[in-house]
Amino acid sequence: MPKLKVTVDPDLCIAAAACMGSAPKFFRMDDDNRAVVVGADGSEAFVQIREVTDAEKAALLEAAGSCPTTAIVVEEIS
Repeated sequence: MPKLKVTVDPDLCIAAAACMGSAPKFFRMDDDNRAVVVGADGSEAFVQIREVTDAEKAALLEAAGSCPTTAIVVEEIS
């Protein structure tokens, strides 16, 4: 399974929530109405490292691509 580093830049996030439409399992809005990444343990942070299936990877890449401000970066790590 791919291991990905998923990052949300809170300074770029405008709360469009497009990420939640593409990958709702991986994104939530925080109390300041910015997207955060949901960890495997349910924790929320602007950066998370997750092992994902190929379908989940595709959803995360779609979420990053749908962000109107490019606030989301998805990187594969080893």
